Amino acid sequence: MVALPDRERELVAIGAAIGAGCQPCTQYHVGVALKAGLTRDEVSSAIDGAQAVRREGGIAVSNVGRRILGVEGEQAERLSELNERGQALAYIGAAAGCNAGGLLREYMAAAGERFGLSPEELRSALETAEFVKQRAVDFLRRDIERALGQTEEAAAVTGSASEGGGTGGCCGPAS
Repeated sequence: MVALPDRERELVAIGAAIGAGCQPCTQYHVGVALKAGLTRDEVSSAIDGAQAVRREGGIAVSNVGRRILGVEGEQAERLSELNERGQALAYIGAAAGCNAGGLLREYMAAAGERFGLSPEELRSALETAEFVKQRAVDFLRRDIERALGQTEEAAAVTGSASEGGGTGGCCGPAS
C-alpha cells in the first residue's frame, strides 16, 4: 500500500479533526503538521478549507431533514475549485470528518483526476481520516463521562435525582 507522506497525511488529519469538531485533535494535528515541515500558511489554508467543508456538509445534512419535512433546503455556498493537491487532501479529511458522503465522493474524484492521487493514496487518506474521527469519538466519550459525573454530583447535592429526574434520555434509560 502506498502511504501518504507525513506532510500530506497531516493535511488530511487537520481536515478530519475540524470536520469532526474535535478541538484536542485539531490542536494535536496542527502541531504535528508544523513539525512535519508544513508552513503556517499551508496549515492555515487547510484549517480554512476544512471549516468551509464542514459548513457546507452541515447544510447538506440539515437539508436532508428539511426534505423530509417538505421544507425548502438552504443553499450552500459552493467552495472554490480545488487547485492544489494539499487542498484536496484537507477537503477529503474534512468531508470524512463531518460525514458528508456526497462531498467526500466529489473531492476524491477531483483529487484523483486533477492531482493524480492513486486509489491507494486515497485509501490512505481515508484511513487517516477514519483514525482521527475515532479519536474524536474517544474524546467525546471522555467529555460525556465528565459531564455526567458533574451532573450526578450536582444532582446528589441538590437531591434532584431522587425527585424522579433520573438519567434517562430521548432514546431510553441511560445505562
